[in-house]
Amino acid sequence: MTSEGVAMTELSSPSAQEELDRARDDYLAVSRGAHLYSSPADHEAAERRAWERLEEALAAVEAVAEPNGAE
Repeated sequence: MTSEGVAMTELSSPSAQEELDRARDDYLAVSRGAHLYSSPADHEAAERRAWERLEEALAAVEAVAEPNGAE
């Protein structure tokens, strides 16, 4: 589930793509913003969460693209 409480697999194709775009942008911002965190550990934790969100969003886009499974 996303932080908004919507299961990623329930998203439509445009919504899934929009979520992927946001997740990618967020990951890049966190990755590049290490100096904004109070410690390296805080940055690593935020980057890990952002990466997991990005992976979930990518999986949702792939699920929408192939709703009946791989062919």
